[in-house]
Amino acid sequence: MSAEQQTSRKILVVDDDQDFRWTMGNVLQAAGYRVIQAQDGEEAMSLLEKDTPDLILLDYRMPGETGLKVAAKIIKKGSGIPIIMITAYAEVKSAVEAIKMGVYDYVVKSGNYRALLPSVIFKAVKQHEMEREKARLALDLERLVITDDLTSLFNRRYFYRKIEEEMVRAKRQNGKLTLILFDLDHFKEYNDTFGHLEGDRALKEVGKIILSSIRDKVDSGCRYGGDEFAIILPSADIKHASDVAGRIQRSVREKKMGNIDISTGIAEYDSESSMEDFIKAADDALYEAKKQEKRGD
Repeated sequence: MSAEQQTSRKILVVDDDQDFRWTMGNVLQAAGYRVIQAQDGEEAMSLLEKDTPDLILLDYRMPGETGLKVAAKIIKKGSGIPIIMITAYAEVKSAVEAIKMGVYDYVVKSGNYRALLPSVIFKAVKQHEMEREKARLALDLERLVITDDLTSLFNRRYFYRKIEEEMVRAKRQNGKLTLILFDLDHFKEYNDTFGHLEGDRALKEVGKIILSSIRDKVDSGCRYGGDEFAIILPSADIKHASDVAGRIQRSVREKKMGNIDISTGIAEYDSESSMEDFIKAADDALYEAKKQEKRGD
């Protein structure tokens, strides 16, 4: 960690002893850290509502709530901020309890601890950053595995996983679940006439339209196949799904991508149906829609 990076790191010191906070502040500032202070757990929790330090130094014994109770509250919030417990008493039982709870380290106020603390803090902050980076990379990898790189919709792999999850949830909660399947009419003709690059642009455009037409973090828009798409709509009935399908159909037509149109098939989940039956019901509805579209031609 460079000197500039270390200077940007913020440490929250929580201790009822003002002299200790002042001394610790000087030690940490001399080591290149920025320091904020709180005299008890209540003030610390209030500060954490407004600010996010890179590490918390927390006194074990304070009037009112103990350091362990404060640490439990901080950990429960799920911020992941590393906590180092500091105490004047070398109590093995307390140290074990703190570590089990999720506290990063436990330091006794004795000997040369003030000189050692910056090093302990450096290691804690570094480990926390490595863990966050590892979690970020894992999330990025997960997104790559489940996302269609052309349209930014979920892919077929995710579709099957998600629809099974939502079927289980709908059955358990006796809730609604609807599936829409889409098929781009005349896409092959468009692709053959204008080329694959234009075909890809059309697919991307349809992906954007789907994403803008569904509920964020509720519905799941998926690229089901080459020019086939699907939307999983939890807690939605046929009417809601029809409205969504209608918006998408109108938006695709308004884009005027050659003679590309869109056919839709909608099915509502029956708790007695298997996943195959549920998907087939939507696929059958799509087939009927395409037959009617051909009759219209």
